[in-house]
Amino acid sequence: MLAARLSAPHTVDVVNADLPTLEDGQALVKVLACGVCGSDLNAWKGVEGVEYPLADGAPGHEVWGELAALGSGAASTAPQPGTRVTGLVQRGYAGHALARADELVAVPPDFGDAIVLGEPLACAANVVRRARVGPEDRVAVVGFGYLAALIARLLFPAGGSWVAISRRAESRALAESLGADASYGFESVPDDLWDSFPVVIEVAGVQQTLDYATWLTAVGGRLVVAGYHADGPRTVNMQSWNWKGIDVINAHERRPEAYLRGLDDGLRAVREHRLDLSALITHRWPLAQLGEALDWAARRPPGYVKGVVLPWDS
Repeated sequence: MLAARLSAPHTVDVVNADLPTLEDGQALVKVLACGVCGSDLNAWKGVEGVEYPLADGAPGHEVWGELAALGSGAASTAPQPGTRVTGLVQRGYAGHALARADELVAVPPDFGDAIVLGEPLACAANVVRRARVGPEDRVAVVGFGYLAALIARLLFPAGGSWVAISRRAESRALAESLGADASYGFESVPDDLWDSFPVVIEVAGVQQTLDYATWLTAVGGRLVVAGYHADGPRTVNMQSWNWKGIDVINAHERRPEAYLRGLDDGLRAVREHRLDLSALITHRWPLAQLGEALDWAARRPPGYVKGVVLPWDS
């Protein structure tokens, strides 16, 4: 099979690799699409601590595909070969990838050929669950990209009161198209919004968005950290957190059962509210152009929201 191999920062090759060997309880997935995640950029840029070369197919983990085979010992409740699946899959920048059979979820047949990136959908659903937004709560979403858009779609399927803060004009326009009351650049947040939101969701995973989220959270409010802060330490405004008595919620999950619960919740919401997430996937690349896909995810040129790599189009 073809697989991508990151051998150094900004260096990726496509190699011929052996099919992964199935072990007890595992499943072999034919990767139809793998989303380009912001966390993949740490390996692309060469963040301290990343060791090269990465394993073939790494770091791709947002996989949608077709179940190709089950290893012995897989539960009878596992999806069956030929089923479209998503879930917790690693090394997805390749033609095939392995997963635990009990960490895959069958994509409902009525979704057709729509690409369903289960891992970010599960993350978004878990953020929504842990944010505990009430019907009267005003919400600020700080940093607006693909994950924030998923959160907004799940959190406000039928409307709600929320605003977006983002540096990119295109991201602000996307937020308003999804129902935001208003959107602002970091330099243009109105004075009356400071300390006013009972729930603030920080999504971009950088120091600036963490600072702004702190300043926007009301006394006694909740600051929900959804952004992935993986490229180095952060500082926090502990004086403001103390004085305002806010709750700070780290909405990341690492337990597989929490991811799978989130994925079930997310798929249920998509079906129930007839949400169309396909428009958020704006760019597609063959595996041979993974380097370009990662570069675009880092630069986010005009028109870019989310990119996917299609290994079988290479």
